Amino acid sequence: GDAFSGLANLTGAFPGGAQCFMMVMGILLLFSTHPDGKGVMRRGVLLIIGGFVLEFLRILPGLVNLMVTGDLVSFYPEYAYAEDWQLIVITLFWQDILIFAGMALIIMGAVMRFDVSDVWVIAIVIAMMVANLFLSGMDTGSDPLNIFLGYFWGTTVFDGYMTTSRFPLFSWLVDPAAGYLIGKWLVRARSKGRFYKTLGLSFLLLSVPFAVIGAFTGMFESGFTGLGFYHQGMLINIWCTLLSFDWIVLIYFVSKKVPERYLAHTYRWSRNITWIYVLHFVVLAIIIQFLPRSFGIIGCFVIFLALFVLVDWLSWVIRGRVGRGA
Repeated sequence: GDAFSGLANLTGAFPGGAQCFMMVMGILLLFSTHPDGKGVMRRGVLLIIGGFVLEFLRILPGLVNLMVTGDLVSFYPEYAYAEDWQLIVITLFWQDILIFAGMALIIMGAVMRFDVSDVWVIAIVIAMMVANLFLSGMDTGSDPLNIFLGYFWGTTVFDGYMTTSRFPLFSWLVDPAAGYLIGKWLVRARSKGRFYKTLGLSFLLLSVPFAVIGAFTGMFESGFTGLGFYHQGMLINIWCTLLSFDWIVLIYFVSKKVPERYLAHTYRWSRNITWIYVLHFVVLAIIIQFLPRSFGIIGCFVIFLALFVLVDWLSWVIRGRVGRGA
């Protein structure tokens, strides 16, 4: 129903989901024994390649189904009116968060390799955010060019009705960059608890005026669903970044209160997070070919639980084999 759909949109898009993952990625760059900018850039390239491979695996079951039955079932019900070839193009060039993460790692790796100062990092991010205000939504009149530029700022394709631009660099670099800067302070902090508490409270207080401004400018009406979420402007960028760190702070302090024996599963999920992310899309791409086009809330929960258990097990098995060199 509408309430369930609204709840799903809110919990999936409200600051704390993708923003937190990208911020944590930036923080963790500083926590390896020997931070290596060149190695980070190499990982970025691999993530971009992996992102495009994932997009192919997303559409592959649908292509097989199309050849067998003449029906293409895709991930994107909002594009149900689209032609099959348009859905194929959109899926193949969809800017998955893995692709954005790879682009961000290349930039942050270069920052580390060439020892770029914090001031310049902040300047680069602000320059991108300002440029995004003018470039987002620009139509070149060429769908291939719009697809390419969409990896950098928000664009649409096929007469403006669809988009492949889901995590454009100019809108989202602020999160891993902020994480990187926070990580530099966190590494040097004598008391991580005091650091989290002080900076978290500061960010929370700073978020209030941005929330007030957002309330008067319509940020909360369109900023967390559809293109408003992906093609974020500067105001939402700043507000989301502040609250994303507060989510991290909250999780940190809650985890300190939970007995260690209850955290074993969360440690496993943390280690396997990339495999979980990739596998859940691959498995889902297969099973949606056999599922009805719509079902109720109970069906959603049953499918979610089954998918959760299956992907958790598969990620554990595959990561274990890869770790052993199998």
